[in-house]
Amino acid sequence: MSGGGSTEESEPLFVLEPLPNLSETIDTIMESNILILLAAAAIMVYLLVKMNDVMTKMWTSALFTILFVYFVADTLFYATLFSVVILFIFNLIWAASEWDQVKRALGIDNSRILAVTTYIVATWILVILGHAIGMPTGIGIVICALVNAYLWWTYYSLEPATV
Repeated sequence: MSGGGSTEESEPLFVLEPLPNLSETIDTIMESNILILLAAAAIMVYLLVKMNDVMTKMWTSALFTILFVYFVADTLFYATLFSVVILFIFNLIWAASEWDQVKRALGIDNSRILAVTTYIVATWILVILGHAIGMPTGIGIVICALVNAYLWWTYYSLEPATV
């Protein structure tokens, strides 16, 4: 008889927790010596203030974050993950400080902001209506976003914006 064991004894096919050691890694970083944490914060502030070029600030802060977390927590995966979070926050702050240039480069105006907001709200309404009729939420978000993207593409191909 094949497969005679119970389902409780078998190994799971998938790890359901996406980042299984994240809390342990954060605890390891927070439990490290306070002088090391303060020195790392001081070095990071020094790197961000002293350098003039934005790209140099970005890659040095990312490299320092990878080295620091790897030194403290001894895991390269979470070191790169924390570096990505630092880079994301860095780019958000950079885009906010150069907002006029970002708006000009991306062609952001009030009508585009209204169109994207309408797209997000319409997708969310379709997800709520789909959930009400029993559609699973995860695939419902994908399907509703694709339906709205198709409707948006059709409208803009039939009625092109004249700017």
